[in-house]
Amino acid sequence: MTITYYDNYKKTNRQQNLKGQEDEIFEQLYKLNNSLRYCNGSYWKCESEDNENKYLDWRKNLSKSRHFNLYYGNGVVD
Repeated sequence: MTITYYDNYKKTNRQQNLKGQEDEIFEQLYKLNNSLRYCNGSYWKCESEDNENKYLDWRKNLSKSRHFNLYYGNGVVD
């Protein structure tokens, strides 16, 4: 699946090709975007609108515990 990087809400020429099962790809995309959480206007997005909609549904249907683990990783939460 091809994803494109957006900087300051504008599409760039930077692309990346993610490989694996759909769940693995969406997890990789989530982690890439999570690493940009403090960079306003910067994010990765699926090149295909259909894949982007599948990704958004995947995120919406994550269990609370999996979402927590993906968001915080191995960090300590007080």
